[in-house]
Amino acid sequence: MTTPLPPLPPRPNRDAGDLPPISARPERTQELPRVERPQAAPKRRLQADPPPPPTPIHGTRPPKSRRPVGVILAVLVAAVGAGAVGANLFGPDGSSSPSVLQSSRPVASTGSEPHLEDAVRATAPSVVEIKTSFGLGSGVVVQPSGLIVTNNHVIAGETRVEIVTASGSSIAGEVVASDENQDLAIVRPSGSAGPGVAIAEDAAGPPDIGSAVFAIGSPFGLRNTVTAGVVSAFREDDGRPVIQFDAPVNPGNSGGGLFDLQGQLVGIPTSIRSPVGGNVGIGFAVPASRVRAMLDQVS
Repeated sequence: MTTPLPPLPPRPNRDAGDLPPISARPERTQELPRVERPQAAPKRRLQADPPPPPTPIHGTRPPKSRRPVGVILAVLVAAVGAGAVGANLFGPDGSSSPSVLQSSRPVASTGSEPHLEDAVRATAPSVVEIKTSFGLGSGVVVQPSGLIVTNNHVIAGETRVEIVTASGSSIAGEVVASDENQDLAIVRPSGSAGPGVAIAEDAAGPPDIGSAVFAIGSPFGLRNTVTAGVVSAFREDDGRPVIQFDAPVNPGNSGGGLFDLQGQLVGIPTSIRSPVGGNVGIGFAVPASRVRAMLDQVS
């Protein structure tokens, strides 16, 4: 069981779709608000200046010079010595000795390392879009219950929401639990909303700083958007623990998933810190341990 965190200060009312205002206190973060369905903006072609023509290389081949016989003999001796050194570094089969491998061989993939594409393919069907009477956000279907985890500020005050699955189908959802302190909420869908993902085990601890993570959500209503980055640090926001990461997130990502390359849910993106109101690569997520604790109270 986790110790309840102190309550957050009241969240100001904002028009849906507005980016969070710049906070007067730089140490505070701003939540990612819901966004209304955006109107299609006219596309503008970006035309770059043509690259400069390659610079021709002018010059003539230098005349061949005669080298003294002594210099040629010195070169031959050096080559023989290099061959002797090479014979010591490589065995009879031409393979490098262990000491050379440890000091000079670059790190290479063993073929068993997880790949981002595989992790996205496994997790994307479990991320949904959540629509309310005042905006939209994201959510994640979790195993084995099939319940949907999202942010409290995505569904604040609502008892029923609309769920748009990754495949585009729409089903109803009932809000069965919410916690403003943790900024988490649980939604029970009326039908199957996706296959569900596994939540990272508490025993394994939080992801390492520098480990790769990726976010999936609906920034500005763009469903199934994937962004990638790393875990930057671990912080506290108004007394609650949060994961800092640099995968770009924006309004509409709230409630979506932050995953590791094993395809496990490690956090729920909840807020950003920005001097301009948009993404600058500093996002925060509620850790998976808090998600699991809340699910245990509902399941």
